[in-house]
Amino acid sequence: MWTVIFIITTVICAIGWMIKHISCMAIIYYMETNGYRLPNDREIEECTREAAKHLFK
Repeated sequence: MWTVIFIITTVICAIGWMIKHISCMAIIYYMETNGYRLPNDREIEECTREAAKHLFK
């Protein structure tokens, strides 16, 4: 019984992860095709830190 519940929740999480990953890749593709400048490593780190602060606020 518990195994079935864990399998179902794992599949649901995997689908959610896949949808989020595809969405992020679509945004990056859109930025590249329209000539937007992609962020460098420092900018990514700064944005990640701010997003984490906002999430755990």
